Amino acid sequence: MNRLQRTMSGILVAGFVGFLTFGDTACAGQVSREEILEALTAQPKVMSLADKLRLSRSPTFDGRDYTVASAQTLPTIDLEVYFDYNSAAITSIAEPQLDELGAALSDPRLKGATISIGGHTDGVGGDGFNKKLSERRAAMIKEYLVDNFHLTAAKLRTIGYGKSRPKNKIDPNAPENRRVEVVNLVPQPQAQR
Repeated sequence: MNRLQRTMSGILVAGFVGFLTFGDTACAGQVSREEILEALTAQPKVMSLADKLRLSRSPTFDGRDYTVASAQTLPTIDLEVYFDYNSAAITSIAEPQLDELGAALSDPRLKGATISIGGHTDGVGGDGFNKKLSERRAAMIKEYLVDNFHLTAAKLRTIGYGKSRPKNKIDPNAPENRRVEVVNLVPQPQAQR
């Protein structure tokens, strides 16, 4: 084999390995249906008396919203669902993660559950724009789940938080802030009735 052929072979092998690595990185963030089920059927943590007193009626100021903190944390999972810039259209890259979510929500272990789909954006752009964008994205996910998994629309609630609740508070523009938060609103013992 001459030197040019060896060089070309090396480039092709390196390119193929790079392609496999890139493909693996793209799928690395995907959460399986079992992981989703585990998170959404998790029993609430046993809290100390101090935590119960602190959370039972304490007012919480989150941005401009005033809420009363819950004494019980609800089963939650954050999922990375990819959208194109400034778009609520579901991409082919997002479909595998949504298929895992749909399969998990169709599981009998979540029978009777009411699920909240909360859309979040990063810090780029105005408050109003990001709130509406996150609302549209959450609505599109709900529509996808209802259409493809025949889930009951009334059991899926959507909310858009915009950029008001960043996961990475240090860097509001970080990609991990662009996410979907899925919450089981019905405590587990009640969900299976």
